[in-house]
Formats: sequence, C-alpha cells, structure tokens
Amino acid sequence: MADVLEVRGLYTSYGRVPMLRGVDLVIPKGQVCCVLGANGSGKTTLVKAILNMVKADRGSMFLEGENIDSWPTHKRVEQGVTLSAAAVGTFRKMTVDANLRMGAYHINNRKLLSQRLAEIYKLFPVLRERLNQKAGTLSGGERTMLAIARAVVNHPKLLILDEPSLGLAPIMVETVFAIIRFLCAGQMSILLVEQNAAKALSMASTGYVLQKGAIVFAGSVDALAASEHVRNPVI
Repeated sequence: MADVLEVRGLYTSYGRVPMLRGVDLVIPKGQVCCVLGANGSGKTTLVKAILNMVKADRGSMFLEGENIDSWPTHKRVEQGVTLSAAAVGTFRKMTVDANLRMGAYHINNRKLLSQRLAEIYKLFPVLRERLNQKAGTLSGGERTMLAIARAVVNHPKLLILDEPSLGLAPIMVETVFAIIRFLCAGQMSILLVEQNAAKALSMASTGYVLQKGAIVFAGSVDALAASEHVRNPVI
C-alpha cells in the first residue's frame, strides 16, 4: 500500500536549541499512525514541521510520493494536509457555521460544499444545533468537535489530530474518540498525536514514540503496547 506521508531525517531547532533530531516517519495511506510522547518530547514541533509552520533545518518530506520541501503552509493545506489541534482551537468570535466554511474556503462548487456540510452535520449533530452560536460559547468538547469538523470537511489526504483529548472530561474523551474511530473505519489517513496511549493504541495500526526530539520506537501498535515505552514511559 502506498504511503500518504513520508518524513526522512527531519531536524528542527528553535534558535540554537535543537528540537527534532533525525526523525523518520511513514504514514500508510488509509491507516492511522500514532505518535506518543510526554510533554516537551517534540510532538507538536513535529506537527508544525509537517505543515511547514516550523522550518526544517535538514530532512525531506513526501506527500503521496511528491517532495513537498518547498511547499509553504497554505499549499500543503490546499493539497490535503489538515490539522485539528487543541492548541490552535477555533475562531472563537465567529459562529460555528463560519468556522466550518473557513475550513472549506477553497471549495468553490456550491453543490459540493452543501454535500460536505451535510456530511459534517450528520457526523456532528450537536454542531448543526449550534450553527449560529459563536464558537467561544461552546463547551471544550464541542470546540474540539468543531476543530475536527473544520479539518475533515475537505476530505483531506492526511488528517493530523494533535492532542484531541487534551483538557476534556472523560465522557467527552469517549465521544471524541468515537468520532475518530468512525473516521478510521472510513479509511481516512490519520496522524494521531496523543499523550493518552491507551486511546491512541486502540485505533492505530502503527506507532512511534518521541523522546527529547528523537524517535525511540517505531513499529506495530501490538509491539508498542508491549514495549517499555508504554509500560514504563520516560517523562
């Protein structure tokens, strides 16, 4: 099966401080790949580097086999790499409807846009009930769902979910991961970046562990679940 994204030998830094150190990562098309790691391990830096929000010092990336090193962030998004991140959140002063339409800004066909929005309302019925409500007035779980909905409205080639369970109550974590499981069943290519190892491993097929900016494990989730990196994680 072809790979949707391949990262080779990725190095990044903030000023003179090294962040990612030779990261290699492959996300097979139609599968879920999880990246686990403690706070400060480099997970969010990796996400930002994939979207060129953090410049790479060295390394290369390939989207469906095509080198994207020179692509700016907006082109990577337009070509199907989308992000739903707890740290980014939503446009809080805009309505739910406006947020969704911002996610679909480059769909120029009205009929297609209506179809995509109808799919979103079916998957996220609570958002349809709140279309004219400002995003800032939603609960934390509802904002997470809106962020995911805005990312998937374009049917992305790769959906990056950065800490979707962050700050949520347990019952809302279950709801959010049920939605992710539905997306997995539809064979959407997903990079799931999480601290909640049990949830991530329950739906991924391959996994990586980041420690201090370096990959210390790469393999199947079965092997990862049995490894010391999950049973006795380094903080």
